[in-house]
Amino acid sequence: METTEKNRVARTKTAGIVAAAALAVGVAFLVESPYMAFAVYSFLLLVLVAVGSSRAWLSGLDCERSVDQTQIRQGETVRVTVRVTNRRGWPIPWIFIEDYCPADFPIAGNNKRLAMLLPGRTVALEYTLTCPRRGYHRIGPALYESGDLFGLHKRFRSGENRDYVSVLPTVAYIETFNVAARRPQGPVRITSRIYTDPTRINNIREYTPGDPLHTIHWKVTARTGELHVKTFEPSTVTGGTLILDLHDDSYLPENKERRMELAVTTAASIAYLLQMSGEQVGLLTNARDAAEVAQYETASMHAENRFEMDDALKAEQASTRISPLTVSTMRSPIQAQTIIENLARVLPGQGLDLSELIMVQFRELPRDATLLPVTGQVTEQLALTLGSMKASGFNVTVFLVDAGPAYHEAAARLAHYNIHVFHIESERHLHEISPTKI
Repeated sequence: METTEKNRVARTKTAGIVAAAALAVGVAFLVESPYMAFAVYSFLLLVLVAVGSSRAWLSGLDCERSVDQTQIRQGETVRVTVRVTNRRGWPIPWIFIEDYCPADFPIAGNNKRLAMLLPGRTVALEYTLTCPRRGYHRIGPALYESGDLFGLHKRFRSGENRDYVSVLPTVAYIETFNVAARRPQGPVRITSRIYTDPTRINNIREYTPGDPLHTIHWKVTARTGELHVKTFEPSTVTGGTLILDLHDDSYLPENKERRMELAVTTAASIAYLLQMSGEQVGLLTNARDAAEVAQYETASMHAENRFEMDDALKAEQASTRISPLTVSTMRSPIQAQTIIENLARVLPGQGLDLSELIMVQFRELPRDATLLPVTGQVTEQLALTLGSMKASGFNVTVFLVDAGPAYHEAAARLAHYNIHVFHIESERHLHEISPTKI
């Protein structure tokens, strides 16, 4: 590892200085030169004082950070205030403080400062950060740099507290959308009796062996002296379960990041529409959760120098977790907001592909909700999987994100299973979805 190599080089350099000093002392004794020995002793004492003072100065620092918003939309700003306090009884002659934040985010103000810090005093950094893209973005930790008065030794230390800002994905307004073929949007009666709705009593009949006990109509049974049961109308197939595919291999290499962001926007927009239509909605994705990645940061953040800090920050993105991120399909006034907040944190992954994801979660998918896969390609395996899902009773509608010429091939594969596909080439296409297209 690069950090280990740098530490080894630093230890080798320190050992070389000590060896050179020991050799100089030996030469001083050989030539019987007290002045030379005194000079070497003085140099070693100066080095020890430099190392000790630089360590002591950075050992008593407290850092507090405040962020005025932790959840914003793209293009909005957050105000960050960092306060560093010297809790020790000795002054720090000089200290350079830098608060880490995404390098490509515009900053108004200063997130770095050179200062002298007296005992018990506080130095503050205040800046405004503009967040132009979706994501779960880290602010911090702070990096401290100081050294001795002679300039012989510098020391770095990183703070431990970090804050995170969720930048929500774009939501495109869709005027209307039909999640299942051959039915208008909204609750309707269907002929496929997958489930019954216990709130919609259809009739009362005599009990027959095998009827569930919870369907017994006790009032009618008590009045007639014979068991009677309630029958119910079938439940409606409404809403949908969004299945977002963010596997790295599912999108064309050209402008891959833009295509993935369009997929996230598509999922967020449909989730918002379904909630506003009063229908149930849920989310299933093979993406990595940036919040899970952040859980493993703390152990890697005790950096001793700038190189270790940079390596630790890069290592955060190396998560290999493949557990699907899910939001249960249901009706709720905050369901779309919950989904959109989760979509703010998703990262591309290399775990389950879309076919594997669907098969792993098959038993958890509600049959009374349409499956709404959002992906960048439709392979033969995926078409076969979706065809099997439709044959088992699911309604399926696919959203193919900017697949280029591959769209026609994907449409032909899905047409074999009578599955409709929308080709979303840009955000504009989300505004054009209408029932007449289905």
